[in-house]
Amino acid sequence: MDMTVAERSDAGSKPKTVSTGSAPVSAKRVGALFPDPLDEDDGADELVVTTRRAISRVALVATETAARFQRESVDHDPMAWMLASRAVFDGAAAIDACLNRDACMRGILVHGLGLGLDVERSAVDVLLASDDDDDDFDEHEFQHLHGDRTGRRGKGERGKYGRVTRVRLFTATIVDTRDNLMRQVFHASLARDAAEVRSRLAGRFGPDIADLADIRLGVHIASPPVVALVPEPVLELIRRMERDCAKPHARTFAVDIEMGIQA
Repeated sequence: MDMTVAERSDAGSKPKTVSTGSAPVSAKRVGALFPDPLDEDDGADELVVTTRRAISRVALVATETAARFQRESVDHDPMAWMLASRAVFDGAAAIDACLNRDACMRGILVHGLGLGLDVERSAVDVLLASDDDDDDFDEHEFQHLHGDRTGRRGKGERGKYGRVTRVRLFTATIVDTRDNLMRQVFHASLARDAAEVRSRLAGRFGPDIADLADIRLGVHIASPPVVALVPEPVLELIRRMERDCAKPHARTFAVDIEMGIQA
């Protein structure tokens, strides 16, 4: 019986197949051995007792993984990611861990938000923290998610009566075709006005692309780019952030999803 080997040390390597009758797998490999799914069932196969709901969770994370790798042209094998041990699942493989609802949610956020392929669990849990933990949010955790991709916002401008303009959720969509490349972009973040969002987009994509952005207050789920690009769990997270604009953890919230199609 052949086995599929997933190695955590190289998220991008394709699963390798070795015969059980060959030399033992190197002890340097930290991944797990999984039976080849294309082989016939064997009496020695490990039995896993689960539910249809739990199986659906694994299928959902696998779908999000493949969709993200295609959307972002990630040069990795989605199957290898599912089979390799991951820090976000406490060292377990997604195919095992995501039977559990909490792990499933973490897996969806990792790919829906385009986070690192082996991001730490503590960083993802910041996004899933309950409202009771809002006061304990550590702004440094944001660096584990996106690094320095978004800058720190300065003090807000004061209005006529001396009050700081409150932040609100803005979303932006961009559809652009040039040089045989069709590009679709979705952005969501908290800002004081649309100009701040456009400035943020200019830093991310350049001023020419930022000028094409359709910036709106709130999230419009019926917009075609939103339907095409944003998974439902990510929409749910964005809606929650829209309600929690005043919470401490909201200050660094940002979502960027991009898809390009080369003609």
